[in-house]
Amino acid sequence: MYDLAVIGSPSFDRIIRNSIASNGRTLSGPAMTTAVAASKLGIEQMVTIGSLGSEFSNQFVTTLDTLGIPEYYTIESPETGGFNIEYNGRGEPVFSDVLGIPKPFGIRDIPEEFLSSKIIILSPLLQEINAELVEWICNSSDALILLDPQLRTVDDNRKLTVISELYVASKTRSFIDFIFPNEHEAALITGETDPYVAAEIIVDSIADHCIITLDSQGSVLFDGKKFSIIPSQTIDVYDANGDGAAFVAGFAFGLLNNQSPADCAALGTSVAGFKSLGNGLDFHLDRTQVQHNAEKIAFEIETR
Repeated sequence: MYDLAVIGSPSFDRIIRNSIASNGRTLSGPAMTTAVAASKLGIEQMVTIGSLGSEFSNQFVTTLDTLGIPEYYTIESPETGGFNIEYNGRGEPVFSDVLGIPKPFGIRDIPEEFLSSKIIILSPLLQEINAELVEWICNSSDALILLDPQLRTVDDNRKLTVISELYVASKTRSFIDFIFPNEHEAALITGETDPYVAAEIIVDSIADHCIITLDSQGSVLFDGKKFSIIPSQTIDVYDANGDGAAFVAGFAFGLLNNQSPADCAALGTSVAGFKSLGNGLDFHLDRTQVQHNAEKIAFEIETR
C-alpha cells in the first residue's frame, strides 16, 4: 500500500526572467511540486501519475530520479503540458502562453493498485481530471481524497483561461475529504468574495473540509462546524509559483501522522514558506525547522 498517490500531469515550462528565456524547458506543475515537497518531508511510499508526451519522457525520468521521487506512472499523451512563464522580479509569475495540453485521464488510465493508497491527491494541470474520474476514485477507494482544484484551462484558440464552475459540484455531496482553493478560486467556484461564506458553500456542496489560502493573510479552514484561522509567515518570497501545491503536501504529511486538520494546515503553511524561498522545484526543506515553524504557527491559530 502506498502512503500517498499524487494524480496530475507534469508541466514542462519555458521560464522567462526579466525578458530572457531559459534554454529548453523545465519540469514544473502543481502535482510535481506536491510530490517533490512530500518526498523532501520523508514520504517514501509514494507514486505520481500523469499524462506525458514521449518527447519529454527521458527528461522526466532523469529529473524525478534527481529529485528523489521514488515511483511514477505515466499515461501516454499526444502533448506534454507546459507554459511560457514570465518573471519580472520576485513573487507571482505570469503564465503567458500554453505550450502543450496533457491528455485527460480516463477511468481505465489509473491502475487500481494506486487506489489502495492512504491518501490520494488530485492536482490537475489543465482540467485533465474531470468529475467522472473524481467520483470513480472516491467510490472505488477508501483513501482520503484531497483536491487542489487548479481552475486554469484552455479555450478553443489554445489561450489560457479560467473556468467559472467546478464540475465536481454537480456530483454527490461531500465525496471529497479536503479541497484547497485559493481565495480567487473559491470566489470563482461560489460567486462569493468573502472567504468565510465561500468556505461554507463549498463544504455544503463539494467537500467535508475546505481550506482557502489567502496569500499574505494565511488561510481559513472550515470543517462544517467551526473556522480555524491559520496565520501566515513573514517571508522574503523569491518564487511564489507552487506555494499552494507545497501547502497540500505539508497538509498530507500531517494527516499521515494523525494530526488534526488545523495542525495539518500549520504544517502546510510552514512547507509553503520553505518552497517560496526556492526556485521552482529547487527548494530546501529542513524537516526539523519545518516542524518547529509549524508548532509556532499552530500556537497562533484562532477558532470561531
